[in-house]
Formats: sequence, C-alpha cells, structure tokens
Amino acid sequence: MLTWLAGLVLVVVVTSVVVVKLLARRRAPDPGWFIDSTRAAGALTVIGTMFAVLMAFTIFYALQNYQRARDGGSTEAIAVTELHNVADVLEGHSGERLHGDLICYSRAVVFDEWPAMARGERSDTVQHWVDQMVGDFAATDPGNPKQEAAYGQWFDQQAERRDGRRARAAEAQPSVPLPLWIVLGIGASAIFIYMCVQADRRESAVVQAVPIAFVSALVTSALLVVAFLDHPYAGWAGSIQPDEMRVTLSLIDDGHVVPCNPNGDPA
Repeated sequence: MLTWLAGLVLVVVVTSVVVVKLLARRRAPDPGWFIDSTRAAGALTVIGTMFAVLMAFTIFYALQNYQRARDGGSTEAIAVTELHNVADVLEGHSGERLHGDLICYSRAVVFDEWPAMARGERSDTVQHWVDQMVGDFAATDPGNPKQEAAYGQWFDQQAERRDGRRARAAEAQPSVPLPLWIVLGIGASAIFIYMCVQADRRESAVVQAVPIAFVSALVTSALLVVAFLDHPYAGWAGSIQPDEMRVTLSLIDDGHVVPCNPNGDPA
C-alpha cells in the first residue's frame, strides 16, 4: 500500500513542478527574469550541491539504522534457537515450561510485536513471555555438570536475545529528527522554485520541462528513500519482515505443549 502511495506522490510532485515551470515560462519576460544567466546557474549549483551533501548524509544515517534493525531481528532469532537447545539440556526435550515460553515468545514476536512496531509500539504480550521465562528459569535446578554449564549458557543467550530485541524495537520509532526533515524540505523547495524562476519562453516547452522533471523525480525519490529507511516496518515493499523468527519458530515449534494460542496470546 505504501509503495503505491509513494509512487503516486512521485507522479504528483513531478507533474505539479512541471506544470508550474511551464506556467512560469508563459509569464516570463522575453529575456527571462535573470540578467546574468551564468550567475543564476551558479547559485543553483551551490544550492543543489548543499542539498546533495545533506541528502547523502541523511540516507547514510537512515541506512545504518535500517541495517541495525535487520541485524537485531536476526540476532534475536538465532538466540531463541540456542535457548531452545539449552532448554533441552536443562529440562529435557519433553520439558514444557522453558520450551513453551520460547515458542510463545516467538509466536508473539511474529504475530503481535511486528505489527505493533509498524505503529511505532512494542508488544506487551512479548514482554509477558519474557517475564514468564525469567520466572520459569529461576525455578530450574541444575542437577549435573552438564546442566550447570547449560545454566550459565542460558544467561549469555538471553543477553543476545535481549540486545537483539532492543536493537530492532528501537528502530520502530523514526530516527531522522524533525528539524532535519524541515531542512530537507526547504532544500528541495529551494531547488524547485529556483528552477521555475529560470523559466525562459525562448526555449520550447519540452526543453524547459525535461530538466525540472528529472531533477524533481530524483529529489522526490531520495526523500521517499529516507522515509522508507526511517520506517523499516511500515509495510513498504522491502520493509523488514520477521522472516528469521519464522524460521526459528518452524525449528522449535515441534509439538511441545504450550500455554498460548497460535498467535502467542496467553491461553
């Protein structure tokens, strides 16, 4: 849905800017509004360069946050798989408490927290299973050296799971600050306005329309890319999906009795 909306925004912006440029061309005086066209072009070059540098920095910053969210989800899923293996040692493969908590946690991540992150929120259900795991693990009593080693490994993998969840959940909120968006909007508007003011009726409509169409398409596309990277779970084509956790769920959901429904809600 958002991908189609982004395409519509791109078409509307490009069309609007081209129409404004052609209307400005119709009203422009014969030699144009600028006496020195070379100086006017130089000013546009300065504006464009400053905007390009700022845009490159913003895309790089947003891309880092996007990658951090993807890596966090992958780290979390791997940690849950390892915790499942540790639970096999601590309570046996037929054990229900820790295995059930991990399965319910994974289901809640996939079916509840991921949609919540698209809204910029976290899942209380996932936190419920985190707390449940803490309580059930505290009741575990290792009875041999192998279980004692697994007991210590549980803490390490829990730290990995916690850090992975924090990394992906942190990116549910937009990371590009509002003042930066305002500056980007001012820069894009300045480029469009300046190119419209450079309208010259001595040139054909096509020659006047093509450059500003290309520039507006590129600038608008760059801003849409920033919006996409700044909202990694929002439902764009290419948004981060819980694929890694789905793989983990297919590995650990192997017939254990679990205290939750298929969506991870407590039964």
